[in-house]
Amino acid sequence: MGIEFNRRSLFRAGASAAGSGVLAAAALSSSQAAAQAAVATQAAPTVRLQQKDGVASGFIIGAPKISDQANHAVVEVPVLCEGGPRLAVTQPVRPSAAEEIAAGLSAGMLVDFVVKKGEVVVNDEHRDPFHVVLAKSSTPIFATQKYGPELAPRNGRPGEMVAAGWVYGKSRGTITIGDGRVVAEDISGRPLPQASKRYEETYRVAADAEVYRVDITNWGASGSSTFDAIPVTKDYSYATTRRQAAFVVFDRDHRQAKQAKVSQIFFFTPHDESDGKPVWDVPTQSDLLSDKGVDPVSGQRYVDIVATRPTTAAYTRSTEPFEIVPGTFFFVGDNEVSCYLFKTNGGTRNPQDDRLILVDTGWPNSGYQYWKNIEAVGFDPRDIDDIIMAHGHLDHYGSTVELVTMIENSGGKVRLLSPREDIAGLPQDAVGNVWNLPPALPAGETLIRERSEFFTYDEWMDFGNVRLLPLWSPGHTPGSASFIFEVQNPDDGERLTFGYMGGYGWSPKTVSATNGWQRLGFPYNLAWLQQRFEPDFVAGQHANQFPLIEIYQALKAYNNDPANSGRQLTMLDAMNRGEWTNYLEKRYAVATNAVADDQPGYQSIETFGPFKPGRENGVDDVRVRLVDGGKVLHGYDRALNKNPQIPLLADGATILIDSFVHDPDGWYVQFELDVLDSYGGYLPGVGPVESIRPEVTEILRTQRFPSREEAESVLESVEAGGTYRVALTPASAIVIPADGATVFRAG
Repeated sequence: MGIEFNRRSLFRAGASAAGSGVLAAAALSSSQAAAQAAVATQAAPTVRLQQKDGVASGFIIGAPKISDQANHAVVEVPVLCEGGPRLAVTQPVRPSAAEEIAAGLSAGMLVDFVVKKGEVVVNDEHRDPFHVVLAKSSTPIFATQKYGPELAPRNGRPGEMVAAGWVYGKSRGTITIGDGRVVAEDISGRPLPQASKRYEETYRVAADAEVYRVDITNWGASGSSTFDAIPVTKDYSYATTRRQAAFVVFDRDHRQAKQAKVSQIFFFTPHDESDGKPVWDVPTQSDLLSDKGVDPVSGQRYVDIVATRPTTAAYTRSTEPFEIVPGTFFFVGDNEVSCYLFKTNGGTRNPQDDRLILVDTGWPNSGYQYWKNIEAVGFDPRDIDDIIMAHGHLDHYGSTVELVTMIENSGGKVRLLSPREDIAGLPQDAVGNVWNLPPALPAGETLIRERSEFFTYDEWMDFGNVRLLPLWSPGHTPGSASFIFEVQNPDDGERLTFGYMGGYGWSPKTVSATNGWQRLGFPYNLAWLQQRFEPDFVAGQHANQFPLIEIYQALKAYNNDPANSGRQLTMLDAMNRGEWTNYLEKRYAVATNAVADDQPGYQSIETFGPFKPGRENGVDDVRVRLVDGGKVLHGYDRALNKNPQIPLLADGATILIDSFVHDPDGWYVQFELDVLDSYGGYLPGVGPVESIRPEVTEILRTQRFPSREEAESVLESVEAGGTYRVALTPASAIVIPADGATVFRAG
């Protein structure tokens, strides 16, 4: 999964969407595959580059060719440059070096290179003379002017800027590029004063700009064109796949963005539009909408946008950023992945802790959204000092390579902080059992692997007004990290805490001896987080798992109402305290309780296991020593963040994922305890569970009580440190005797 990246070949084609930070997807459509084959039959350009010494940029329109010259070889690359098809020919190199250079290039790449005496300069290491900026694929690619890929930095200065997207307009001397995202109304249905085209930009075009028509069904037929010939996308709706895309290159770097003009335009025209075939692999409106069924409580039918990943249609997931704690804590992600930005202030004693910290970089091909969101809340993404990866899945590191390169191209320096187990795997647990669980981060992500420092679990990272506590919570991946964010409110000095649960998914569909550590470890860590921490607020890892965006949109609708002009509220007013336990409870219930037999593919631990050794058939009588005094929990309530002072939140916000476990009238008592039996906190041959921590205690709960009073009566009957006798189900739930007998008997 993925490809090795370095700063000279960041956006190289061929990297898989599942494991890279590139803006281009690897998979070629059938038409592209045919085009690649057709390239060989096209006559290569015969005119060599005439450019004077300096940096050139061009678009590759054919396969590179190696020509032998005595004991050396040169690589000839057909490119659109200097007003037409040209041959970019390298300086003579060793034959083996020529093969390496040619292997890294293919039609569809936008590249830059240094020319000297009419030849492409090859450095002493004979590596990457062509810097790959962007690579055309069947999926759309988006990049804004100031942020994202750019030509290679040289001689201590950043390279010129590059942008990419749909062509949405042009006029005399300007071109408009964007992703087509239009926001026309707020959550209450009230029209906004002006529709927002959040990621659409209009650029000035130089009078002598080079314009090229790129034919991706027949690369060799590509050639020079005119500005007037550039097609414009006819509408903004998601329903159309007839969209016109372009790459543009500017004449200046990001430091002079206001003065920059477009110097090259490459627009893509795949085939005759009369054939009616889609131009791009993009979703239509019907593709995006998925019927989620009828809510059993309200009777409302829900429709969700779920069909397309941001890697293939980033614009379907864009959302605006917002401030959570004034001047300090911000949401800058999309409506699927929650990326969080912190502005720290270490004060006069620790000025080195004045930092800009980003937790997660989201999906690849969505970086343009995150960077513009960061700009919108008042910061430059190039000023980020620390990038924290919560775990090694694509939706949490996808834009890391892009961001690191962008920062360092401009002379900045950035630190990567990652969970050790998702970089190096899990060799053994805390009591010495050897497991060798593989890491989650793909092996091809060499930049992240080589650059990552490992944060220390259970130790605060102190940045003055912001402190971050990493908590190891494996089960989703070997290194999934949860966090407690402690953020000082500058308005009153109060230190607020936010809970971030690291990793929502578990292994529900395959019950085997190879994934028991995920099936049992996942709910154990949810229960551990419930039992150990009570943060003020929730900061969900995914925006489609906790309604942080809905809360903000409801707040915005409230503040936009003229009737509330004299009483404006903030996110700290809109967010409820005490949602943490309930937030974790949903996934705990899904993983453990067989309450959804009608759910396709649903497989709970309670029903399917694996079960802990010695408890496969339940246990009628076993001694337990209570570590703590227990905690009363109620069943999951899908009406999250009920806030009567904001009308749209009066009944709370519902997240549809797994909301079938809705059971606010159920009550449980949960304990940290030591079961005095032969189970040692791990499943031999399967994986660690409680044994990831040296104390090897379990966190178990009772079966369901129908009232809080009954649950609290159990809590009142025991005390921390006491030893009692209980019965356990095969899933290690503490049995409530059917005859009304005492749950915890004297031990």
